[in-house]
Amino acid sequence: MSKKLKSFLEKTYPDAMDTDIIAEVKYLDTGIPTVNYVISGKPLTGGLPLTGKITIMYGPEGCGKTSFVVHMIAKAQRAGIDVIYIDTERSITRPRLEQFGVDVEELNYLTPDTMEECFDIIEAVCREKMAEDDKEPVLIIWDSIAMTPTADEIHRTSEDVEIASQARVLTRNLRRIRGKIKRIESSLLLINQARANQARFGDLFTMPGGHALHHSADVILRVNKVKPDESGQGIKISTPIKNRLFRPFQSTTLRFEYVDGFTKENIIDAFCDFLKDIEILGSAGPYCYLETDVQRIIKEEGVDNKEAVKKVNKFFKKDFVKRLIDDPDYYAEILRTAEEYVNINIAKVTHILLDKDLTEEEMKSIEDGGII
Repeated sequence: MSKKLKSFLEKTYPDAMDTDIIAEVKYLDTGIPTVNYVISGKPLTGGLPLTGKITIMYGPEGCGKTSFVVHMIAKAQRAGIDVIYIDTERSITRPRLEQFGVDVEELNYLTPDTMEECFDIIEAVCREKMAEDDKEPVLIIWDSIAMTPTADEIHRTSEDVEIASQARVLTRNLRRIRGKIKRIESSLLLINQARANQARFGDLFTMPGGHALHHSADVILRVNKVKPDESGQGIKISTPIKNRLFRPFQSTTLRFEYVDGFTKENIIDAFCDFLKDIEILGSAGPYCYLETDVQRIIKEEGVDNKEAVKKVNKFFKKDFVKRLIDDPDYYAEILRTAEEYVNINIAKVTHILLDKDLTEEEMKSIEDGGII
């Protein structure tokens, strides 16, 4: 009976029958293991989802959204992935792109005037790739949703009041393009601003654009500025609303330099903090050690944990960081160890790395939902 039903559906609705169910999501490595973890739970093999996924990144002004976007453009180009950058803010400059290592000549850079034009561009790209049966992924970035007027808004005067114009356009068009993004196995990264939450409960910030954005997104990333100074700032990236690829409510913070961007030293320093938090990197006074080495000694020599810690090879954190920077093979080995540990101890790790800034209401909803 089931074979007859399947045969009937394939014959009657051939275009709707999708036998190519996604078996494994492909990722674009962000180059930042802790951000890879927050998005996908995979410090080494994870990153920004490519396989027909929509990611939204939002945050207040000056928090580092566009800098992260430019960083990802450079990473995509190095991975051989075409990038379409729709810049409705018109804020990016050639020197800024080149500073992050972007090949400006290879970048598909567009500056449409309206939301409708943005969606037309995205749909045209999807149609072209489907017509050619081109399965090579494309990273499409729209920066930003909040700063893009609708066609209706452009043709109105400043005295006219138009409520929820953007939300209506987003609702109508996101439904149309979501399936097409999946068919071309590409990624849509939408950048949005943050607005003060006028409600007296929940998150202090929300994002404009209506509920269609929340429903359409596979991952929603929030970016916040932390302890800025004259040379840089901390950037906190978290998933406080939604993540279909991994458990939500995870967060990481790393240093960002205004001139040098995300330096290898700062990326690895954040990774070391991550290792300490999830108890892979232990400490004994001023020294550090790898908990995996302790477990190996216990297994090989049959001693208890205290004795194994005495015997284990110890090092200063600065020496560990230097070796990770100087020795790519050793860095890759530690990344593999971290990913294997996360896979085995997923409940423990996600509990340890829960966003520290969650409200009481959010914590209660997590506990009630069985996430922790």
